[in-house]
Amino acid sequence: MKLYFRKGSAFASTKARKYLENKTPQDIKNIVVIRHAAIGDWIATRPFLIELRKYFPNAKITLSVIRNYMYGLPEDLVDDIHIVDKYMINDKEKKTSILSRVKQARELPSQDIVFDLTDSTLSLLVTVLSKSKLKVGYPYRLIRRFFYDIAVLRSQFTFETYNLLDQLSMLNAHTMTIPLEYNLTDKTTNLINPYIVYFAGASVKERCWEEEKFIGLIDKMLLKYPKHKHIILKGIRDDEQFDDIYQPFIDNSQVLHQNALPLEEIYDFLAEASLVIVGDTGIRNMAIGTYTPTIGIFFELNAYKYWPRDIKHDCVFNPECTSPSINEVFNAASNLMARIYKV
Repeated sequence: MKLYFRKGSAFASTKARKYLENKTPQDIKNIVVIRHAAIGDWIATRPFLIELRKYFPNAKITLSVIRNYMYGLPEDLVDDIHIVDKYMINDKEKKTSILSRVKQARELPSQDIVFDLTDSTLSLLVTVLSKSKLKVGYPYRLIRRFFYDIAVLRSQFTFETYNLLDQLSMLNAHTMTIPLEYNLTDKTTNLINPYIVYFAGASVKERCWEEEKFIGLIDKMLLKYPKHKHIILKGIRDDEQFDDIYQPFIDNSQVLHQNALPLEEIYDFLAEASLVIVGDTGIRNMAIGTYTPTIGIFFELNAYKYWPRDIKHDCVFNPECTSPSINEVFNAASNLMARIYKV
């Protein structure tokens, strides 16, 4: 496996070059992928794991995670799961000791390659303690080059999945499929009984687009798309029921208030939607992973990292990083619907 990159765009040690010199992808037998992530990040990781399996067909793939971030774990794409506890199992407020984390990190099997997709202090600890012949990561800080054999720059202005795939590209993997593969569902847009989904929650309250703006948006969307059902999707948290958003439409049969769905149902539900309008990156990534058109509403986060630049997706944000107006989101949604469905 040869390494191709311009000097300064990535880093590879002499040890890495020597190790890979006479290796083929078929020679690699054991791989560990370290990813400490929430549900949206797990969706973004799926194409990486799919391409990893293609490029290293003979490798056993172990996914190293932390216990409090296992919702939506892509168990179907790996052979084994390794768990590190950041918090006590019986006390979620109390962090585990360094010795406990070291012990768990050392439970990883010997591997040919470890990919650190997280770049945190804890993931670095797992990487350093791993029994790996080749360690691949991100050089956010120059000191990281002492711990990784290969390091790839990570842009905040590129869709995150592409950043993850860069770690494979460094090893001359050229199997990437476009559009990206997620393998979440076989369902496609329901054109007979079309519907648009709205989700008003976010992982952090400050990132939530105002509820009164969602009400104003749905008002305008009802007039523009009277043949569509307009579904306000509830979340799993108590503050994600969105009763106040639904209340003005309680007597309108075109507006539905959908209970939160389990993972085995949510992907099919999102896949059949005509459009998903959301500020939260988790639900939006789920929709992206089912090839459903999305409108992302951003003002607290950098939108570029969560924005696949293709015809199906758009993001609404402004240079002042202030909350977008109703008309800005409505115009983006209308343009996207016209582009895709000619309506």
